[in-house]
Amino acid sequence: MLKANILNPDLEFIRSVKKAGGDSLSKCYQCATCSVVCTLAPKDNPFPRKQMVMTQWGLKEDVLADPAIWLCHQCNQCSTECPRGARPGDVLAALRALSFQHFAVPSFMGKALANRAALPLLLLVPALVMLGILLGASSGDIGYVFHFFGEVDYARAFPHVALDVIFVIGVLLMLGMSSIGLYRFWNSMKALHPGSGGPGFISATIATIFEIGTHDKFAKCESDKKRYYGHLLIFYGFISALIATALNFLFVVIIKFLGSPWYLTSPIEFPNPVKLFGIAGGIAMIIGGWLLIQRRISGDDEVGESTYQDWVFLIVLTSVAVTGMLAWILRILHLPILAYADYFAHLVLVFYLLWYLPYTKFGHVFYRTLALIYAKSIGTDTPRQKSA
Repeated sequence: MLKANILNPDLEFIRSVKKAGGDSLSKCYQCATCSVVCTLAPKDNPFPRKQMVMTQWGLKEDVLADPAIWLCHQCNQCSTECPRGARPGDVLAALRALSFQHFAVPSFMGKALANRAALPLLLLVPALVMLGILLGASSGDIGYVFHFFGEVDYARAFPHVALDVIFVIGVLLMLGMSSIGLYRFWNSMKALHPGSGGPGFISATIATIFEIGTHDKFAKCESDKKRYYGHLLIFYGFISALIATALNFLFVVIIKFLGSPWYLTSPIEFPNPVKLFGIAGGIAMIIGGWLLIQRRISGDDEVGESTYQDWVFLIVLTSVAVTGMLAWILRILHLPILAYADYFAHLVLVFYLLWYLPYTKFGHVFYRTLALIYAKSIGTDTPRQKSA
């Protein structure tokens, strides 16, 4: 005898999906065109048709814990081919945004980062911290910052020790909160979308790292190559800048405790390989950011809905690279007042980007990685072969 399943649709969830960019949801009439045209959809568990109907039915817990919404890379071919204009790519993008907000700890931070009205306050927090460091370093006398020509010494205005301590504390808190949210996400995927027959966790993790490193799935979204190159440049540009920053910190520690060896000076100057590495990373981030910004203002159908979270993430990330490059240029030009103002803005943006990481679109890095690992580990991430 068949058992009856009682559905309890979450109407508020449906409204939140539409508000987050999936306002075309109600146009879907389940023709399955989207699943047919998607080259990334797994052969035995295709998307996004299933996720569209789950969302229409208001099955919040099931769909937000579905790893398939993270297998989508929003090339939006499904949206351009939809005969009803339902734009499944935009709906899945909205679901991803709501997913990490749903699992985020504390939950109010996820809502705050999705609310444009909260942006001034969110920027004010790191701005006040940086101002406190500046005032502490100068003992209340910051007159030396306000002169137009002369030597620029960022370490004098913003001591490395103070920045590093606050940065490390903030990052540790961020990683702790991220871990809790990701733990909840993983357990929900296991409980609501169980599976078996995959290669297992270790093999899936290795395959996921390779896939992310090569941006393989982005490359297969053939309808929008500009997006692939933009993501690739930002990804490796950010990693390069992060490595250069870490090496610079290491060299500062070496100089502090061991003196200044002949091959090290502080600040690290051009053409030191570390400086070249950082410059290359900054340029890559700027080019990649501009490609994605240009893509979003183009108005092409393939781009999809551009939400507040999309814009603020792109602008902040690109601005981090621009202000970082300007900090170097203004220092070597000996323009203190401009240099310190720019460096202040750079630090505020960096701390905003990293402190709030689990609650912004940057959190996709963690959630998509975990979803890919889970999907691969249970064998539900095997894209069908594209027909000739």
